[in-house]
Amino acid sequence: MKRRLAATVTLLTISLLLVSCGGVSYQCTDPLGCLEISPGSPVIIGTILASNGEQGPAGTEALQSVEKAIADKDELLGHPIQLDRYATDCTADSARVAATEFATYPDLSAVIGPSCTDETVVASPILLNAGIPLLSPVPNSLAASELANQVFAAIEQVAVQMPDQTLYIPRQAFFNALHLNP
Repeated sequence: MKRRLAATVTLLTISLLLVSCGGVSYQCTDPLGCLEISPGSPVIIGTILASNGEQGPAGTEALQSVEKAIADKDELLGHPIQLDRYATDCTADSARVAATEFATYPDLSAVIGPSCTDETVVASPILLNAGIPLLSPVPNSLAASELANQVFAAIEQVAVQMPDQTLYIPRQAFFNALHLNP
């Protein structure tokens, strides 16, 4: 009787270990693919804000509002939030440089900004072609904070989190949650 119980407990333990150690995978079916964020890695959000030149004070206030929204939120689905900033001077050229650089970041989830219309016209197609949502314009600090919170809510709405804490953000679903058209 004791042998049978020991054998049953051993078999049950081995079965549970095999099931728990077996990798559960996520099959991304989103037409635009999925952003994969590894366990412990940050959710990265970028800003393109005119914090140089004549628009500097307004751009700086907007940046501070985004930073405060991130500090208030602290983390998304167990992942820290990282802010990558790009300061512009409200010109199309500075926005082109910023958007082109951000388009090369494979882990960037979204960009808040630019603050100027000329910048938005140039940055939008570059980032959208890279599958990165751009939320703009950012005319003031209140709008910047609201856009940051909109990004957080959209990620929380569409993200798929695996047992190992890997986070998948389906891009088309993310665009839809942000009410943008890629």
